[in-house]
Amino acid sequence: MHFLGELNGINFLRSRKVKLLAVFLLSLLILSLFSLCIKGKEAEHAESMEINISAEKHISPVFLPGTQPHDIAQPIASPESCKPCHGAYADYSPYDTWKGSMMSLAMLDPLFLALNAISNKDLEGVVDVGDYCLRCHAPTPWLEGRSVPVDGSAMTKSDIEQGVSCDFCHRLVDPLSDEGKALVINKVTTHGNSQYVVDHEYVRRGPYEDAQAPHKTKYSEFHTKSEICGTCHDILNPVYDLKTPVERTYTEWKYSAFAEEDIECQDCHMPDVKGYAAYAGNIKLRDNVYKHEFVGGSYCVQDMILYLYPELSEDRKEAIKKAKKLAKEMLRSAAELEARAENGKLEVKITNLAGHKLPTGYPEGRRMWINVKFFDKNGNLIKESGKYDYENAELVHDPEIKVYEAKPGMKDVEGYEDGESFHFALNNYIYKDNRIPPRGFKKDAYERELAFIRGADYKDGQNWDTTEYAIPENAAYAEVKLYYQSMSKEFIEFLKKENENNSWDYFKAGEKVYEAWLKTGKCPPAEIASLRIKF
Repeated sequence: MHFLGELNGINFLRSRKVKLLAVFLLSLLILSLFSLCIKGKEAEHAESMEINISAEKHISPVFLPGTQPHDIAQPIASPESCKPCHGAYADYSPYDTWKGSMMSLAMLDPLFLALNAISNKDLEGVVDVGDYCLRCHAPTPWLEGRSVPVDGSAMTKSDIEQGVSCDFCHRLVDPLSDEGKALVINKVTTHGNSQYVVDHEYVRRGPYEDAQAPHKTKYSEFHTKSEICGTCHDILNPVYDLKTPVERTYTEWKYSAFAEEDIECQDCHMPDVKGYAAYAGNIKLRDNVYKHEFVGGSYCVQDMILYLYPELSEDRKEAIKKAKKLAKEMLRSAAELEARAENGKLEVKITNLAGHKLPTGYPEGRRMWINVKFFDKNGNLIKESGKYDYENAELVHDPEIKVYEAKPGMKDVEGYEDGESFHFALNNYIYKDNRIPPRGFKKDAYERELAFIRGADYKDGQNWDTTEYAIPENAAYAEVKLYYQSMSKEFIEFLKKENENNSWDYFKAGEKVYEAWLKTGKCPPAEIASLRIKF
């Protein structure tokens, strides 16, 4: 089964979402007034850019500062051009570890494609919001002008298969540095929201001052810091003037003990090994060659991609399988599980060992919960909390269940009821977020920086949570497990339903993500930790 489809006709209808249109037009007005204040060539560039966009589409993509399409002199090189020197020489080589990562799979990810199609439909006639999403998931075609139409239909097979590529990341410049500011007309003021600055020329930047290569290289402290990760892992909704959180992983880290102790994202997600950063000629043996697997909490989408793209090369398939295995291993190191029994109560304590909320990242469908089973002396199950129905892929909600999750939704959005929602681009309110914060987190900073805690009361610095369960009278022991799930049945069914007859779903991702979910086991939960306690 090949996942790439034929281009659907796009019907640009006027939206009835009046309030959203007003918000966006106000943002455009503010940007226009700002551009009038810019002198000389900067003003000319900003004005011509706005006119060109308006003339081409009648509605505009989301505009944010930084490097813009067609700004760079040298196009982004393909990952294959890096392979001869950075691949096929060790199990840690950069190219070989990257090719199975979620970075490389960013445009093959059916969850993203299905949700992007829904977002484009939700804001049809208001703003081409998909352009904002493609900035991170497909930076090469975005920079080269193939992100319009925003359904991805102008992209090439190579664009889709490379996702976030080597050359893109290694040409990034700290947007807040003097060099970064000099490279763009529209200055970036924060690390995040997909506002990146890319070197115009082929200068590969990285963590080594003494790199020897056939291409230009430059030492970059930026590539050793969490700020580079914040570029695409700290996202606010631009439809609401960047005042509504989507994903605040970098901010969660920034206001924690990990940032204070200089424990960077790379320390966990790009662990280093002793070896060679390249294999060509007389290469230096290094103590810090960074793996490029970028392991995180996704462990189901790999199987879905293997199902949907059987034409992928065998070596890439093996890399994707390895990435899934590593993701499950990382999850098992993310939390500590403890339990004690006293006065007829079982107290379960979960401690977050990660440098951000647990779970973190993209909130839709991701969750973690406690499963407790009480047994009598003969081993008979007499009570269970947090039961998961594997056949129907449903979490059974009982009076004592504890589920850690974020629940975004809509409030006062015309045409929609208030409440929790999977409508990614329309959501403007956080109804629940009881995910466990990291060690040393700062409550006031989280509130100020829109990394909200909702439905829980964590004190400053608290990176644990406790839950009590009533012990049945005849219980002899209990088994306690902590489960994590990267996508729920409810989310998958939403993607399928909302994409029915959706002309924006160029890839037919809505129906295919559902099919892949069914065919690959319905994303069963992964066990993070477990224990057994006697009474």
